[in-house]
Amino acid sequence: MAKLVTKFKFLKPGARQGRGGYAKYIATRDGVEKIDDSKRFAPVTWNQKQLIAKILRDFPDTKDMLEYEDYQQKQTVESASEFISRAIENNAAVALNAKTYADYIATRPSTERFGPHGLFTDDGVQVNLKKVSQELNDYGGNAWTVIISLRREDAERLGFDNGSRWRDMLRTQTQALSENLRIPMGHLKWFAAFHNEGHHPHVHLIAYSTEEKEGYLTKQGVQKLRSAFAKDIFAQDLLCVYEKQTEHRNRLRSESRDVLAEIVSQINAGGYSNPHLEELLLQLARRFSRTKGKKVYGYLKADVKAIVDSIVDELAKDNRVSTLYDLWYQQRENVLRTYNSNLPERVPLSQNKEFKSIKNAVIQAAMNLVLDNHQGQSATEDDIEPQHRRSPTVSSADIGMSALRLLQQTSQILQNEVQPIYQDRRVDRKLRRKINEKKQAQGLRQ
Repeated sequence: MAKLVTKFKFLKPGARQGRGGYAKYIATRDGVEKIDDSKRFAPVTWNQKQLIAKILRDFPDTKDMLEYEDYQQKQTVESASEFISRAIENNAAVALNAKTYADYIATRPSTERFGPHGLFTDDGVQVNLKKVSQELNDYGGNAWTVIISLRREDAERLGFDNGSRWRDMLRTQTQALSENLRIPMGHLKWFAAFHNEGHHPHVHLIAYSTEEKEGYLTKQGVQKLRSAFAKDIFAQDLLCVYEKQTEHRNRLRSESRDVLAEIVSQINAGGYSNPHLEELLLQLARRFSRTKGKKVYGYLKADVKAIVDSIVDELAKDNRVSTLYDLWYQQRENVLRTYNSNLPERVPLSQNKEFKSIKNAVIQAAMNLVLDNHQGQSATEDDIEPQHRRSPTVSSADIGMSALRLLQQTSQILQNEVQPIYQDRRVDRKLRRKINEKKQAQGLRQ
């Protein structure tokens, strides 16, 4: 399961939902059942089992909660109580009509308070809970709620076991909220509260626009927000990942140089050949010899693109290329595991949009084989029509050298892509320094 668990909800205006309402049951509890230190280790009660079964029927997505995973591993009164509490808390905004969402998350027993209540926002001033609650109840537009949860051991290790740390983190994420909720910064309003739960400290956030017709959150936006939160919260852990990536990159560069030198030696001795790759390159070169217009992947017809894709697929079979591509994916997945339980399926190199430059390298290699080639022409996709021209005459050595250059270029492209997160990290440090300077100027904790 992912280290960072997030839950996004979309709340439409309407009396049934109470505009972010939470159950009175939650507001009056010290736990689903009031348990002392001795009783919490007892086996789960029959009543708890019945309530858990009902929760799973009514809210199937609660099976993905960290608390449910803990309950499955150790079915005690304590683990059952935590799961029931969080499950009802996460879904009470829709299931029950009682106190408002803002009232609940600011005043429940485990909320950490910065004054008379626990609600905070971006501007660093005291929040008027009564005014916020009334504003949310009267609001006629859509609002979004987010719950961000950590395991206790991760929260303590990373310093996210107190409200101030969560507050500072969220205040640096307002730009991400604005962009992914599609709400201009000047119209964005958000409020949050930290709940210092026993095993899973978490923060509740509600966001909306001052303009009721604004705001829209896509699946891609959800992923981007999860990524932004995870990269901030797990920055220390990810730094270790970035360092390992750098070690792999340097090692692969060294190995790649040795392998390519070996290929050059084999070609010079007439011992390197890949008949299928050579035939595909020659086929592509012949097509280009009868084609006008831009020789760029995006402008090619579908059948010509298919040839280019086949060449990339053939390149991907080379051990050097496949090793580099696998390493690139490992790095990507190491970061995704921070906030995603289910990793997306790997795609072939020819279908990966991150490596479109390899396709254009293939095109350039084929162009180098075309005789009487017209370079620098500019045309639209409609201009690319077959012309009756003489097919190129090329030697096996030319094709072999083109294949070699493609391997070299593909390896270099993959090597360059292996380190983007590390490079982004250096940029992030500059950005974080600016953010810390701004916080210091405002008298906030860094």
